[in-house]
Amino acid sequence: MPKLVSSLFLLFSILLVVSCSDSKPKGNSTKQSDKTYLPKAAGEPNALLVVMDTTDWHTEIGGALRDVYSVYVPGLPQDEPYFKMRNINPLKFNSIIKRASNLIFVHTLDNSGRQSRQMEKYYSEESLSKIAQDSSLFMLPQKNAYAQGQDVLHLFGQTKEQLIAHIKANESMLRNHFVKVENDRMARKLFKVREKKIEQRLEEEYDFTMNIPYGFEVAKALKNFVWIRLLDTESEKDLFVYFQPFDSQDPFDDVLDFRETITSTYMRDIEKPELYMTLQDTLSVIKEVNFKGKYGKEARGLWKNSDISAGGPFISYVFVDENQKRLYYLEGYVYQPGDDKRVPMQEMEIILQTFTSSLSM
Repeated sequence: MPKLVSSLFLLFSILLVVSCSDSKPKGNSTKQSDKTYLPKAAGEPNALLVVMDTTDWHTEIGGALRDVYSVYVPGLPQDEPYFKMRNINPLKFNSIIKRASNLIFVHTLDNSGRQSRQMEKYYSEESLSKIAQDSSLFMLPQKNAYAQGQDVLHLFGQTKEQLIAHIKANESMLRNHFVKVENDRMARKLFKVREKKIEQRLEEEYDFTMNIPYGFEVAKALKNFVWIRLLDTESEKDLFVYFQPFDSQDPFDDVLDFRETITSTYMRDIEKPELYMTLQDTLSVIKEVNFKGKYGKEARGLWKNSDISAGGPFISYVFVDENQKRLYYLEGYVYQPGDDKRVPMQEMEIILQTFTSSLSM
């Protein structure tokens, strides 16, 4: 959150929340502060409903929002956006739409017309005054405004040009806000039931562990390599962990070559050992990351079997646990022909992000 959001942000948030009182029942003040009466939020994963003037949606300000949330996720075989966006006319913001999991309200003070007047009703007079006085204020997140488990983001400004500038200057922060919201929501469902025996085995045999969702099984377990997967009739979700003593920077210099060494050694077909996992001839995306407090590199790309019988996307991390003096390579990949890959790959990333090592230290 920008540094500008200090005591003024707190005051403004109180004013804005008060202005949303039309969504709350009247009467007992204790009950109004209790959100348990609200319906549960609903909606498909990674969906954003944007409540704003429909005319503005088709102009530069709507384009700025799409540049933030509708950009394509890297490393997938098809073009799939981070979020599926839908514009909602504020005059048609009814009780059903109010239950959406993710909402964005967009308003600027230079707007006029029926839709803009309706948007103003979501702000108190005090909060509108704060917007008019302070051009640095432009966003406010809110939880459970109309439904339990709901996330709302208010974007506002004195003028359209001003708000567009704020949006463009904060693209990563705005996108990552809902990425985290969706990942946290998905993790709660994904780990509702876990394979605790597998988690315990990883801890006892390898001195690391991660959250393993229900249904996954160990496919291969060697001294420094473990492969875990969930098989379905026409698809599968897989993850594997490889580790070795940390004695060289070479894996960081060429992550994909390091991956090829691992997969050609350990990811071979049992019945046909001449077949192994390799890379598709497409551009992979590699970047430096902070993996749970450790320097690392993330790779996203496409894998295939060496006979081209199957393929799909993968995400991986390479990093060092200095306490263990181990170099780790983690990967999650899916095989899901004919279907979108955004959500299953999101699940793989969430699982990998639960990895914890140095458990005995």
